[in-house]
Amino acid sequence: MSNAPEPTVTAKELDAGMMIRRALFLLLLIGVTYFYLGIDFRGLSSAKGMEQAQIARQIARGSSFTTKVIKPLCFSQVRTKMEKDDGPGGGPSFAGGMPDTYHSPLNPILNSLVLRMAKDTWTMSPEQRLYTPDVFIAGVSMILLLASIGINYLLISRIFDARIGGVTALLMLLCESLWRYSQSGLPQILMLFLFSFAIYFLYKAVEGTQNGKPVYLWVALTGGFMGLLALAHWMAIWPFLGLILFAGFYFNPRGVQLLTLVGVFLLITIWWPIFHNMKYSGNPLGSGLYLFYAGNANAGDEAGLMRDLEQTSGSLDLNGLPSKIMLNGINQIGDIYNYFGAVVVAPLFFLALLHPFRRREIADFRWCILGMWLFGTVGMTIYGIEPHTKEQETDSNNLHIMFMPVMTGYGLAFLAVLWNRLNLPLHMPIVRNGHFILAVLVSALPTLLKAPNRVATAVSGHELRSTLYPYYVPKAIAEYGRMVDEKEAIITDIPWAVAWYADRASIWLPRNKQQWEDLNTYGKIRGQPITGILLSHYILATPPTELLFPQQVNFEWRDYILLRTSGTLGSANARGFRESLLSEITSQMPLKHPAGGMGVYLFMTENPVVKKENEEATGAK
Repeated sequence: MSNAPEPTVTAKELDAGMMIRRALFLLLLIGVTYFYLGIDFRGLSSAKGMEQAQIARQIARGSSFTTKVIKPLCFSQVRTKMEKDDGPGGGPSFAGGMPDTYHSPLNPILNSLVLRMAKDTWTMSPEQRLYTPDVFIAGVSMILLLASIGINYLLISRIFDARIGGVTALLMLLCESLWRYSQSGLPQILMLFLFSFAIYFLYKAVEGTQNGKPVYLWVALTGGFMGLLALAHWMAIWPFLGLILFAGFYFNPRGVQLLTLVGVFLLITIWWPIFHNMKYSGNPLGSGLYLFYAGNANAGDEAGLMRDLEQTSGSLDLNGLPSKIMLNGINQIGDIYNYFGAVVVAPLFFLALLHPFRRREIADFRWCILGMWLFGTVGMTIYGIEPHTKEQETDSNNLHIMFMPVMTGYGLAFLAVLWNRLNLPLHMPIVRNGHFILAVLVSALPTLLKAPNRVATAVSGHELRSTLYPYYVPKAIAEYGRMVDEKEAIITDIPWAVAWYADRASIWLPRNKQQWEDLNTYGKIRGQPITGILLSHYILATPPTELLFPQQVNFEWRDYILLRTSGTLGSANARGFRESLLSEITSQMPLKHPAGGMGVYLFMTENPVVKKENEEATGAK
């Protein structure tokens, strides 16, 4: 294989064929963007994406880096620190937003710049189906995606040649996972943009080292963009550890180059943990401190951990950590193809490690990419990444997707080597480029086959088909929010959606009703009582088998869950059971269903309802 021809950079004349190809690519780019932002877009699809969006709105309105998503565990952590510093009256606010120490700052800060210019769209009118700021945030992400395609085209063309760079760009354009992330509100596309710049400058540094040229500037730029990457998602620190290992042995003079890389990185990143997280939580990791325990035996999953007001780091332990790491590792291995965006040639990067590339910089650069990916995988294994499913197409901890373009470039180069070794009539253009055509078809065909059905669904005109039903119906959530005063709070199992679409303080459904009372007492003292509860399909669809034992996370809310289940039964006993549950539940708050609320959610509030038909909808007086 060492004697096999390799792709090399060749000068091409700007002929008519090239102009046609570029024009077709531009038309495809416009069409795909219009499809995912116009026809297929139904609102932000990720819970953490909505969280970051409402933080961005808080920044835009001048409320600093605060959140209206009140996670009981995070609230307890911030309250302890603020009352320690400022006394009993120094706790966080519900309605005004509490300081957020969970999310990285860069994505919300970027989105706040766009939202600040469109303040008149923040309030959702009753006639709207789609929340306009959703479109703005997804639009920013899609612009970054298109820019990332251009950066990676330049990078892969520099490493190999323009043909491989062009096919990589085409595969990125047709990669559905990238577009799904752009619709989610998550920072993955921003991370892809920053990572693409970082490895572009890193490759320049590798090239300079091989040519005996000074590389201080390229190393510093690499450290700078990796620092920005960490501000977009703290998980990006893990790939940076792999880069440190590579740089420590590769760049000369070793100590100076490594110091430059790490110094610039720290200069950009260190201020946030010290001046924000330390101030409001007492530790540089903020509430991210607890994510290490999520998934362990005693703590349960992240939702169960964050919903517990009384949980503290002192009561957490590492029991179950080995099994969590093993399970996460197995999930990543089994689903690696989907984590790479279902681009068929990306996993061929690992086979390309076996090929002796003649150009030293190409051979060396792949080992740096491998090291960064391995360290990133370790981080994802420890902190967790969800399996790829039809309902869970995006994950906030997915770092694999950042590596997909550069790994695709190496995979295409390796595939070209194998293709050229076959005894095929390569003088025919369609045969000469057959491996590229196959790679594009295999990667894009599933998406293309599903596109007609998605278009038909989108243009059907049904109101709920333009939303992410049954979890998120913005129109209904906004209408429920208008029934609660701005200084009041709502208990809910989807606090991210309520905070974003209704713009109300939203407390994540706590572990039990006593914690609800504790939070309500705290709110009343500060003039911010909890006056509503909104439950969605997330909790109402809980199987009855998960409500049998007191230690189960939703046990205390079984009456609300069984109320929805009993509504599907028609016997007299079932009706009696339902009336008993309804009497128990409404003893504290009556049920309310605004006429436009569509009955998607279970909503209760102690506030009066203005419209008579709202009372008639439930029979609650």
